[in-house]
Amino acid sequence: MESLMTYAQENSSATSGSSGIWYIIMAVGLWKMFEKAGEPGWIGFVPFYNQYKLCEKVMNNPWYWLRLFVVIVPIVGWFMYFYFAYQMGKATAKAYGQPEGWAWGYTFLAPVFYCITGFSSQYSYFGPYGEGDRRTGEARQAKTVDFDVVRQQPKETVVEKFEPAAEKTESEVEFDFNQDVTE
Repeated sequence: MESLMTYAQENSSATSGSSGIWYIIMAVGLWKMFEKAGEPGWIGFVPFYNQYKLCEKVMNNPWYWLRLFVVIVPIVGWFMYFYFAYQMGKATAKAYGQPEGWAWGYTFLAPVFYCITGFSSQYSYFGPYGEGDRRTGEARQAKTVDFDVVRQQPKETVVEKFEPAAEKTESEVEFDFNQDVTE
């Protein structure tokens, strides 16, 4: 048991350092997202309060983030945590005019996707669940890229027959009046 405690104490600084950097990246992304939503940016740096305000802005339910504490329930809690995190990610994607597939990014790589959303001028805040998004379906799809595999048929080779032009008679002779006649 002592060796386990010694190992944990020796390696705790590396873990806390990387999680601290992860949190700072998330907070900076949230700062810019809150500014787009008309809130003061410093909210992104306040733990728990930033999740409260994020749920208020993207879901119109500020207390939804408390559901993430279900993680303390063994086994089932982890599945429920990811379900609730996915629902928050889906609402965030809709609120900022992104395709629903971005919910997976917000679920598993939240700090990175918060920074992309916050710093990109391509994404605007439209309100909870994207209620203020008045763009057409085509305009929403313009931000996504669909890759379809299309099988092309081999092109047929076309052979054109060359026939020489018939000789012209004197009455069919063409004259170019723009020609320079300096001889």
